[in-house]
Amino acid sequence: MKSAITFGIGIGMGLLSGVLAGCSGGEGADGDTGKPWVDNGPDNRPEDACLAEGVDNSTPFSKTYRVKHIGDTTFQGTPYEIVASMPWTYTLQAVQCEKAFPMVETETHYIVESNFELPYIKGIMDDVAWTPGERNKGWSIGSNDDPGELIEKNGGMRPFIYHVNGGYEYGYSVYNQDPLPGDPINFTGFRPTWVVHPDGDGYEMFFLNPAAPDSQGFEWPRHGANWQLNFGLYVDPTGHVYVPKPEKAKLASHDEGWDDYHGCVTINKANAPIPTTRTQFPGNESYYASETFLPGYAAPGAPGHKYWGHKGRPMEEVAIWEDDGAPGLNSPGNYHKPYSGGCDKAGYNFAHAEGFTWPELRAARTQMGDIPTKDQLYKITLYRYLGKDGTTELLGTLSYEQQENGEWIPTGSGPEVHSLNDKNGRWIINGPVFQDRGDHVFAILEDL
Repeated sequence: MKSAITFGIGIGMGLLSGVLAGCSGGEGADGDTGKPWVDNGPDNRPEDACLAEGVDNSTPFSKTYRVKHIGDTTFQGTPYEIVASMPWTYTLQAVQCEKAFPMVETETHYIVESNFELPYIKGIMDDVAWTPGERNKGWSIGSNDDPGELIEKNGGMRPFIYHVNGGYEYGYSVYNQDPLPGDPINFTGFRPTWVVHPDGDGYEMFFLNPAAPDSQGFEWPRHGANWQLNFGLYVDPTGHVYVPKPEKAKLASHDEGWDDYHGCVTINKANAPIPTTRTQFPGNESYYASETFLPGYAAPGAPGHKYWGHKGRPMEEVAIWEDDGAPGLNSPGNYHKPYSGGCDKAGYNFAHAEGFTWPELRAARTQMGDIPTKDQLYKITLYRYLGKDGTTELLGTLSYEQQENGEWIPTGSGPEVHSLNDKNGRWIINGPVFQDRGDHVFAILEDL
């Protein structure tokens, strides 16, 4: 469902027309030139038959990103489309749609013969994401981890983590030390509630009934000292993937859908896309692709543990958390993310990221010459529109200032900005959005 919001807000603006003009053609900027970004990369769009409902394939960014029009808003008299965007290289329907895997449909689930790859089933897995990597075959595991080798090593049937498109939620499984009778694996419950167990020469999928948790021989949900959370779909030793039907278990959903009220939106007035990531939490807390804020567009609020990357960098350089072998404090996954947080229907929470502002790590990376350019960074300014009297107030600005030695120091200013950590100088702007009062919050992203 699309929605439109209009406000007359007297805050400085004016970059939209220039950005869109720069995206129409010419030499592509790389994020370091200060020029408007141009989508001159390879055209990764799938065939129309592989597009999910609502995808806008005609934007200046559509070669690189799957763009979905969610609604419309107006900031200081200038209209913005509210869009959700993901790189096509992370979108399962674009990577896998043209592959025809043999598949068996049962009453409750599908069994897909994909040779350990994360498969795509149109209409069922439209918002499941593909995670690029050397050997991971689309699963959100280590880039060099091979799911087939992991199953051969560990034995039995295993759930493998998958990720979802920006703004969506997914289920999780419960791990414990006392499995079902005859079950060699300790993964015995999913939320959404499905589980797969050996049955003769094959496997059978069960669905747990929260109203009758003992129907399969164990309590539900199980909480205690011997459990951990893992997201995933089951894969058997022959490479078949078990995909539950939506009426039994949702692979990705918004629960109540996108927030049509759009209580908080982020508007990118900078000169290049800004990628954001989401941590797999609870889980291994690695970074995975989330929304990308496109120049000249607004983005809807979405839940998740978010960390923001450098402006103009591709998602493949941002959605990682791997040491690079650098001496000393070698955490590039943390260091290359200047902000964290975001907003959703409940409120807003924008802050400097702890990894980028970690004094010892920042000093070590600066000394080895790993210093972001000015054009890779950006500032965030928040404004709150007060619905009752039709006025707008400044909440504050988060930014960075470069020191003589090259280090970037976090700065914060404004009435609602407060210190999050006095040691490393992190600042935060957070609070609720009172929809019953007609309030809205705008997060404006701008070049330094």
